[in-house]
Amino acid sequence: MVRSFALVFRTPEIVPDAAVSLRSRTELLTGSLLGGLGPRLPLIVISALISIAVWQAAEAGGLRQAALAFVGVGLGFSLSRSGFGFAGAWRAALVERRGGGLRAQLGLLALLSIAFFPLFARGEAFGQPMADVVRPVGISLLAGAFLFGIGAQFASACSSGSFSGLGNGKLRYLVVAIGMVAGAFLASAHFGWWESRPRWVSFSLLREWGIVPALAGNLLLIGGVAALSVWMERARHGCLYRRLETRYHWLRGPWPLSRGVVALALLCIATLLLAGRPWIIISALPLWGAKVSAAAGMPWDVAFWDYWASDVRVDALESSLWSDVTTVMIAGLVLGTALAAALSGAFRLHLRIRPGEAAGGLAGGLLLGYGGVVGLGCNIGAFVAGIASGSLHGWVWLAAAFAGTAVGVGIKSMASLFKLSPGPLSSTPPS
Repeated sequence: MVRSFALVFRTPEIVPDAAVSLRSRTELLTGSLLGGLGPRLPLIVISALISIAVWQAAEAGGLRQAALAFVGVGLGFSLSRSGFGFAGAWRAALVERRGGGLRAQLGLLALLSIAFFPLFARGEAFGQPMADVVRPVGISLLAGAFLFGIGAQFASACSSGSFSGLGNGKLRYLVVAIGMVAGAFLASAHFGWWESRPRWVSFSLLREWGIVPALAGNLLLIGGVAALSVWMERARHGCLYRRLETRYHWLRGPWPLSRGVVALALLCIATLLLAGRPWIIISALPLWGAKVSAAAGMPWDVAFWDYWASDVRVDALESSLWSDVTTVMIAGLVLGTALAAALSGAFRLHLRIRPGEAAGGLAGGLLLGYGGVVGLGCNIGAFVAGIASGSLHGWVWLAAAFAGTAVGVGIKSMASLFKLSPGPLSSTPPS
């Protein structure tokens, strides 16, 4: 049974001649296009694309929308420069008992809690209403987060990491992104069924306890998980892992992980002030699927699906994608990652992909998209935004996603025994 399942992820030992020819033709074409510009061409092209994206965002939503596009660029740039990620850090914590990546996530949550709680308690800032992310804990949340954890290991990236990998020019993550859109669109079709499943509690520390006790409680939980990761790492290895000393450069990179945490925190605060709600990703994917479905002339009207019952989502269906804040920020994230690679001279188009990688990426993307919608958010919208909002569901989502991560790691490990792994088993994928 294991072998039959693993055949889906089969990776041949020899790369087909067609793939080699494609790679050679691509390199030849790229070389001819470079002309006298040499390595500066990617930087010029990416800078032009960023300018176009910001202009389109400004045309659709004004200066605020353009500013959010720039914030997205900053997020992608910071993720790339610092190596901050989620999926690889979860695997390292579970398998290797290395908790540095997880503690970086917890550090980000601590900074965001300190910044977000006063804003949410006040309810507005500079005339912009503030909306926190508080969701109920129920069957759909548990199932969605569990599937998301499995998908993150199959894809070797979470939602933000997949778009970051796409910005690095890797075809593998284009496959993951396509799978995420398809999975999210499918989940939007099933959304009514999942909504009818049992839900048990919706609890906000901030709403129930007030700002000071809520902040203290959230920071205590964050510190407790961090302390547990330190204890587990020292118990396994005797000491905490530290990165090798290297020369850091703020523009060309790399950055210390701590600098990435601070940069991401500042950009998340900017997102809240500009958009009126925390940074999220997954909500754009069903919208993209619906747009593609309509353009392809599919024989169904998604506007009548339960997922699209709210006025905000119906308006998004009828509006330009450049009017959607999440879409604009994802575009910025991809371009920001590409900009970071171009500035360091490392931007390349990686068009070579093995069948096993493609299958694993597609399967992982489907689970990421489906689980993200069903689970009421992804690693950004449920985990980061939920805990930074003081919502219980963020912690429950993390526990369920860790359970899914353990299952995903186990499946990949079994597949690797037959040399049929769906992707790299490295503990440090892009995110």
